[in-house]
Amino acid sequence: SMRKKTEKGIPDENLLGGLLLFNLALKIMLMPVNVAEYTDGILQLTLFGVPNKLYPPFFTMTALMLKPILGNAEAAGRLVSAVASAFLVLPIYMTARALYEKRSAFFAALVYSVSPMALRWALHAMTDSLFAFLCFIAAICLWRALNETSEKYLIWGIVLSVVATLTRYQGILLIPPYLYVLWRLNLKEKTPTRRAAIAGVLWLLPAVWIVFFGFRHPEQFAERAGATVWQTFLNILLLAESFLAYSPYFLTLPVCFFLLAGLFYMDYGDERKARLLWLFVYLTAALLILQSAFSSFQERYLLPLLPFVALFAGWGIEAIRQRLGERKRIFKILLFVLIVNGLGFGLTCVFIQRESFADLKDAANFMKSLPADAVIYSNETYKDLGPVKMRYWSQRDILPMDDLKDIPAGSVVSITSAYGGMSSFMQIKRLMHEIYRAEILAQFDSSLVPLLPDIMQEPISHQNPLALTFRYSRQRFQTIVYQIPR
Repeated sequence: SMRKKTEKGIPDENLLGGLLLFNLALKIMLMPVNVAEYTDGILQLTLFGVPNKLYPPFFTMTALMLKPILGNAEAAGRLVSAVASAFLVLPIYMTARALYEKRSAFFAALVYSVSPMALRWALHAMTDSLFAFLCFIAAICLWRALNETSEKYLIWGIVLSVVATLTRYQGILLIPPYLYVLWRLNLKEKTPTRRAAIAGVLWLLPAVWIVFFGFRHPEQFAERAGATVWQTFLNILLLAESFLAYSPYFLTLPVCFFLLAGLFYMDYGDERKARLLWLFVYLTAALLILQSAFSSFQERYLLPLLPFVALFAGWGIEAIRQRLGERKRIFKILLFVLIVNGLGFGLTCVFIQRESFADLKDAANFMKSLPADAVIYSNETYKDLGPVKMRYWSQRDILPMDDLKDIPAGSVVSITSAYGGMSSFMQIKRLMHEIYRAEILAQFDSSLVPLLPDIMQEPISHQNPLALTFRYSRQRFQTIVYQIPR
C-alpha cells in the first residue's frame, strides 16, 4: 500500500509526478464530455470580438494562443482549465511539504486531486480554474515573502496577483495581503523593498484595461441589490450563510471532517502555519462578502479557497493517522471513503450535468443548415448582448426577440425554455401556433440533474440557494425552431 512505501520513502518527485499525471490524465481525458458551454465561457472566449465589459483578458489570451493547435476556441479554453487545474497540485504539495513531512503533503495533494468542485470546473472553458491556480501561487508567494523576509518572493507575489486579477477581477482581494507584507518587511524587518514598491505599479494594468474596455460589475451589483439597505444586507446574509451551510456538501463531508481535524491538531505556535491560516480566513471572508453581495450562488466562486482547504485537510489526515497508531484498518477505511466519495461524486456530477445548454447548441448547429438569407430570431438573452451562445455556435447573426408581436413573415424563430421559465415557454409556444401558424422545423431536448449548482428549469431557483433544494430533481430543457409562413 501507499503508506508502507511512503515510510520507506518514495522520493518527492515520484509522488508529485504521479499526482500530476493522475490529474492531467483525468482532466484531459474528460475534456470532451461536456456537450456545450455556459454564457460566461462564450463571452470570455469572444472577448476580443465582442467586447462585453465583464471580463479581463488573460484567460481569453491563453485560450486564443492554444486555439490554432486545437482547432476551436472552446476546446482551447477547456485545455487551459484542465491544465491549470491539474498543475495546481504542484504548489499545494510543495507548500504542504514546506510545513510538514512528505506524507501530509501527499495527503493534501490527494484531497485536491479527488475534489468534485475542482473536477467540474477543470472541464469548462471558463476563467475559474486558471484563476484558482494563479491566485493560490500569488498568495503563497506573498506568504513566503513574509516568512523568509524575501523581496524576490514579494515581487513574484505582485506579478502573479496582477496576472490573477487580469484573469478574474476577484484578484484585487490580494492587494491587502500585498500591502501588509510590504509594510511588515519595511517596518519590522528593515529589508529594502524599493523594487517591490516599484513593482506595485503593475496594479495599473487591470486599471488600464478597465479604463479602456469598460467595467460593468458596479451596475450588476446595483441591479441585484434590495430595495433598501436593510434588505440588501439580508440578501447578502442569506447568501453568505448558504455558502457556509452548503460548503460541507461542496467540499464533501470526509474533506470537511479532515479539515476540522487539521485545524484542531494544528501547531499554532509555528508562525508560518498561523500566517497561512490568517491568509485563508481573510480570503474566505473577503470572497464570501464579495460573492454574496454579487448575489449569485455558485460553488465555483469558492474554488480559490480549495487549495487552502486541501493543505489543512492533508495535515488533518496525517494527524488522525498518527493518533490511530496501530489501528491501521480504520485509517485505510477513512482514506478509502475520502477517495471513493470524492471521485464518485465528481464523476457523477460531470456525467449527469454534461448536457447544460446542449439543446441550445444543437439548435444552433441546425441553424447552419438553413438558407443564408433566413432571418432568425431567438429568445436567448444576456443583458443587452442578445443571443450570445446562439450567435457563437451557429456563426450567424441572430436577432433578439424583443417583441413577440412583430416578427416578420418568413422568419425562423428559435425558442428555448431555459430563459424565462416553463410558463413563459408554454405561452410563446401557444402564440407560435395560434397567431403565427408556425410550423416546427426542429426540436431539441436536454436534461441534467443539478448536483452542483447549474441552470434550472425555473429561473427563480437559478443561481440561488433554492437550487440546492432541487438538486436531485431532473431539469428538462427544450429548444424548438419554428418557421413562420410567408
